[in-house]
Amino acid sequence: MTIQIITNKKRVISLLFFVFFFITKSELKAQTPVKCGYKMALDQLNDIDPGYKQRLAEDFYQIKNNGLNPRDEEVFRIPVVFHVIYNNDRQNIEDKYILSQLEVLNNAYRNSHNDTINTRDIFKPFAGDARIEFYLAQEDPTGNPTTGITRTQTDVESFGDIGLLLGNLNLELFEKMKYAEQGGQDAWPTNRYLNIWIADAGIDFLGNYLPALLGLATPPRYPALPDNWPAGSVDGIVDGVFLQYQTIGLDNPYKSDLLDLAGQGRTAVHEVGHYLGLRHISGDESCGDDGIDDTPTMNQTTQEANKCPDATVNTCGAGTSGDMPDQWENYMDYSNDMCQTMFTVQQVSHMRKVLTAQRDTLIHQTLNTDKKIVRAFSVFPNPATTIVTLRDLPEGGVLNMYDQVGKVIQSKKRLNSNVIDVSQMNTGFYIINYLVDNQVFTTKLFILRE
Repeated sequence: MTIQIITNKKRVISLLFFVFFFITKSELKAQTPVKCGYKMALDQLNDIDPGYKQRLAEDFYQIKNNGLNPRDEEVFRIPVVFHVIYNNDRQNIEDKYILSQLEVLNNAYRNSHNDTINTRDIFKPFAGDARIEFYLAQEDPTGNPTTGITRTQTDVESFGDIGLLLGNLNLELFEKMKYAEQGGQDAWPTNRYLNIWIADAGIDFLGNYLPALLGLATPPRYPALPDNWPAGSVDGIVDGVFLQYQTIGLDNPYKSDLLDLAGQGRTAVHEVGHYLGLRHISGDESCGDDGIDDTPTMNQTTQEANKCPDATVNTCGAGTSGDMPDQWENYMDYSNDMCQTMFTVQQVSHMRKVLTAQRDTLIHQTLNTDKKIVRAFSVFPNPATTIVTLRDLPEGGVLNMYDQVGKVIQSKKRLNSNVIDVSQMNTGFYIINYLVDNQVFTTKLFILRE
């Protein structure tokens, strides 16, 4: 794994000097854990690959504005594998808390939490059921039965470092949890499973422990999957979600480490929202925009222990026509877990569009339930305009071609020719699945019209 981090050495040394010599133990105890590393990671990747964030923004608006049908009548089900990486028994969080976490995820994405009644009346009409459900994978990548939970003991005491106190995320150290050879656990195929790593990114400083970063997720990037990052910019970033072990589920025995800022499993809800294409509701700017039409403009709220912001707080646009108070109930805010109760209808629509385009293989591909072997194949030319040749496919199988919203465009019950006419198809990306015997061949095709 190679991740080149460009830093100003003198600045880093001076900041570390400040941390070691001027932060007292009591001040460290008062430090607030970073709820989400999304902005830190994107800033760092943009330093490595200038223009990265701009391309990510363009991808976001391409999905938002492309007129995709989010297939609202369907419930999308996503297979999940939890990778528990532990150095000590404390970090080896029990299955029952993982199962609790899965229940929290499903309740949040189906808008069925008991505390949805706490959503303020002004926002209840905006709350949406994402019709997205998560289940523990029942078969591993080779088709063998699995519990959907892996456990790996590691010599790595923590995947975080002191730089987190300075707002710096060390991606090279952090990503080690996703590689078996570096003390973590390799991802299962990221185009077929949502991989969630449960580990410790906390820091020990001056005899005090702080779970400095609670979660981080990779965003989708259009149209490539499973590699969500610009080609050639960073080697080693693995698609998926990280969760600090104290955040997992309800009644986590170590949630007191979180200083009463979290503890109801909503960190996972927030990070999976990033994984499915959502931004922080504040846009990570002063009175920023998250790109979603039915979320009010607001500043990033301050995390408060055992407390929600005032019901009337309005950090941006107060007094202007049509303005609304801050929507701190939103799962993509930074508010305390106890405050978060909703996604908006337009956030739901965006996540569903992502699942029908950028992360379509999670819902379009059956996970080896009948021991089928999944293989890739190629087509030529690609992009194409009139005809394409299917390469290295045996005859006699069933071919289906889908558009970005899952509609079958072509279907051949018995393939006797490797040449397909695409002259009547519109510009866009298509998925080709070819089933023969116990094998599934799959690829993507781009049709280009001048």
